[in-house]
Amino acid sequence: MNSSAYFRPAMFAGLILAVINFSPGLDLLNCFCCAGLLLGGVLAVLFYKMDLQEGQTILNIDGFYLGLWTGIFAAGFETVLNITIGPFIADIKFNMIKGLIHNIFSGMSIPPDLMNQLGQAIDAAKRPALIDSLLSFFLLVVVYAIFTIFGALLTTAFIQKRKAKPV
Repeated sequence: MNSSAYFRPAMFAGLILAVINFSPGLDLLNCFCCAGLLLGGVLAVLFYKMDLQEGQTILNIDGFYLGLWTGIFAAGFETVLNITIGPFIADIKFNMIKGLIHNIFSGMSIPPDLMNQLGQAIDAAKRPALIDSLLSFFLLVVVYAIFTIFGALLTTAFIQKRKAKPV
């Protein structure tokens, strides 16, 4: 298949991945060995497999490109979400993180500096600067691409039809 065949499945998987990583609560999925990012690669391969004609097989290079494009699209979509909707849900995320910290450190005193730094980070998220958004985008591209490629390659290897070796 030509390289443009990767774009549609990768774009849909990237959109789903961006929503998962952006949503308060769902973003904690990545605390489990970057499971959300791996899921993006898995979804891209499954969407791509749906578009294949009968008799076509999916190759490892397909998985690589699907994972790469999924990571790029997800980083782009999440950057747009962070700029447009992020300032409105920053307080929700702050309260969730604050609750988690209180639950983790239950019975112990939480250093006030920790809460001050967290509050400063939330304030900065409410008014993202262009340079911060661009830097965040490029960092997301690198991290997301690595893990979505890994997820796509694992899925590709899992669903490939193996030919029996002649005895």
